[in-house]
Amino acid sequence: MSHEYEGVRRVTYDGGGTFVPVCAKCGRFVKPDETIQVNDYKGLRDQPNADCKRCGRTLMLFEGFI
Repeated sequence: MSHEYEGVRRVTYDGGGTFVPVCAKCGRFVKPDETIQVNDYKGLRDQPNADCKRCGRTLMLFEGFI
């Protein structure tokens, strides 16, 4: 991810997953889910975790684990 999201708020979940609340498909800001699903080995599940007004259910941009 480049510096283009510098200064944009982040969404951090229990377990340390940090996301930029932006649609991975169209780049619009999204409404993040209250919780996210992770696999037993602390990996993220490849499933939608936010709502985009244009794309519907989508993935947010993953930034990393804290």
